[in-house]
Amino acid sequence: MRLEGQRAIVTGAAGALGRVIARVLASEGADVAGLDLNAEGLEATAELVRAEGRRSLSATADLTDHAAVKSAVDGIVAEWGGIDILLNGAGGGAVAWFHEMTPDVWATQIERNLTTVYNVTNAVLPSMLEQKHGRIISIASIAAVSGGRLVRGATAYAAAKAGVVGLTKALAIEVAEQGVTVNAIAPGAQATPGRDNDTPERRAALLDQIPTRLLGEPEHLAQAIVFLAAPEAVNITGVILPLDGGHSI
Repeated sequence: MRLEGQRAIVTGAAGALGRVIARVLASEGADVAGLDLNAEGLEATAELVRAEGRRSLSATADLTDHAAVKSAVDGIVAEWGGIDILLNGAGGGAVAWFHEMTPDVWATQIERNLTTVYNVTNAVLPSMLEQKHGRIISIASIAAVSGGRLVRGATAYAAAKAGVVGLTKALAIEVAEQGVTVNAIAPGAQATPGRDNDTPERRAALLDQIPTRLLGEPEHLAQAIVFLAAPEAVNITGVILPLDGGHSI
């Protein structure tokens, strides 16, 4: 119970990965508020949190809408009195060759993967600064480091996630003396339900690029988040932690 009594917000909590993260945070003692546009998925996640004996809140909002995000976060802060952990997990990639890419595709990828991180972090940070304690953890991608070799045509996604890396490092310096740490995790290919659609040839080609020949497990990613959120990580900030089986070596 390393997070006993902590209050967490998880964005993208209605998705498969967000659901695992929310459940694991709750199993370690945290109360969890889910923030997503999918109300039905949020309720399914909330049930898992409650099953762990923790408090849960759900707030539906378009994370690309700054005003909507601020309203949702303000409601959570008012209900719980503050937020200790923010996990920026919302996002998603799109495969599009750069020379064929439309401005709409580019803008959508930046909004989904970078602007959402700004919107939620900007809304949550004031309460963390006021209480002089907080853990901000964002899901970047190994694409921000490797250029997206695992998936060709991920230029816009990689650029947006590289923005998350830059935001993480700069903000970590900005708030380092105020009790708030800011870190990011850079996962490689994950064993999420979408990977079930891989052909044997696609799976083999993917594993050939990963030294451990293992896909990342969402449970392991969630445990890395717990570590960065735990008290013993008080002096870890500005770190981009690869969880990629050695792909980025």
